[in-house]
Amino acid sequence: MARLCASGADLCQVDRVWWIEDVERRLGFSYPRSFRALVTRYLFRSLEVGSVEIFANLGDGSNEDVTVAPFRDRYMSPWLIAHKLLQFGRPASGSYDPVCFDFGEEIAEPSVVRLDHEDILQERSEVHRQVLAPNFLALLQVANDP
Repeated sequence: MARLCASGADLCQVDRVWWIEDVERRLGFSYPRSFRALVTRYLFRSLEVGSVEIFANLGDGSNEDVTVAPFRDRYMSPWLIAHKLLQFGRPASGSYDPVCFDFGEEIAEPSVVRLDHEDILQERSEVHRQVLAPNFLALLQVANDP
C-alpha cells in the first residue's frame, strides 16, 4: 500500500469498513488477502493502477463503487460470479471489459484478468481473457515500475 501512497493515490485510512461482509456474501467468496487489505484499511475514489482502474471504495452506493459496480450489469455480473470471476475494476482506457480476480484457479492470490465483455454479452462459447498480472500485488508492482 506504501507504493500506492507514494504514487500519489488519495487514500484515507480507516479503522473499519462497514460493507465488506455484505459484498463478499453477495459474491459468494472472499476477496484475495492483498486486495482485502487495501479495501478494509483505506477509503478511496477510483484508482488508476497501471492499465487498470480499480472501483472506488467509499461505500457510498455510487455506480462506480466496489459495493455496487460488480453487481450493476444484470447480464454480465451473474456470468462473472458463476465463473468464479470477481470484478474489481475496468481498463483505465475506459473500456467496458471487466477486470477480475480469477478464482477458478482456486488459489489464495488469484491472477488478475481482463475479459472481453462482448464475448460475455453475446454468449460466445469462448471468452477471450488476458492475464494482466499473476496476482494483485504483482499488478501494483508492475504499475509502479519506472
